[in-house]
Amino acid sequence: MAEQDIREDQMTVVSSVDYVRGMKGKDSVLIIPSSLMTQRGILHKSLSLSPGEQYELPYGSGLIMIQNASISYGKAVATILGDGTGIVIAEAGGINFFSEVEDRICVFSNKAGAKYVIKNTKNIAQIVAFTFIE
Repeated sequence: MAEQDIREDQMTVVSSVDYVRGMKGKDSVLIIPSSLMTQRGILHKSLSLSPGEQYELPYGSGLIMIQNASISYGKAVATILGDGTGIVIAEAGGINFFSEVEDRICVFSNKAGAKYVIKNTKNIAQIVAFTFIE
């Protein structure tokens, strides 16, 4: 079987893959790269949020870098804690942390112990890109 394997120096170089091969016990399995990252506590996503629409983050605390890609290249960064508070490290126009306000992309939690949401309070759809590290 080894004579059928492709040598590493003969493999095709790509910048992204659909799946990564792994082992679960003795079984060979395929994993979506974003799923593997999420299992390790890292989530990177770009999505469109309609007016009033929100996206629930899968974690209750961590570090978030977020951008309203519809209006700016600037990114805001904050630590967010499980009690609905945190520290804003870098601000960016149009992003608001820890409360819901009008005409912004807001990152907040409604109560202690609840997961955070990213919500579009603008009156038009917005493209939001973020990276979250648990």
